[in-house]
Amino acid sequence: MDTPKLFKTARRSLEERLRNLEEERVPRLERELADSGDPLVAAALRATIREVATVRRALATATPLEEEPHDPTVVELGDTVTVRRVGSAERERFTLVGELEARLDASWISVESPLGSALLRSRTGETVETKTPDGPVSYELLAIERS
Repeated sequence: MDTPKLFKTARRSLEERLRNLEEERVPRLERELADSGDPLVAAALRATIREVATVRRALATATPLEEEPHDPTVVELGDTVTVRRVGSAERERFTLVGELEARLDASWISVESPLGSALLRSRTGETVETKTPDGPVSYELLAIERS
């Protein structure tokens, strides 16, 4: 299994998320469960405890993405890409990140998502196709950047 990689900013966001879960959400759910005994609250508490474990594991095992070798001509994890949907003039920018990081920022997309996996390993000028509920959509890769 590959070691997860995180940007320093994502690590800080995950650390803040962990603090929020441990110091606010878990205690609040524990109080609600003690007061109500509601099975839905119990389920929410179990899910939150699983999330705490997932975030702790990611923080404990992740290596800094900034230290990884980088090929500026190919889309890789951590790159910010500018794309244009074929037939549209509108440009969009996304940063390709791991699944856990993708939840932290709307402009970050997971390399495991349909668009993220289509863009991975592509080069500027290439067109990639991704499946959507409305059918296939093609994007032209306009630029690759690394922060």
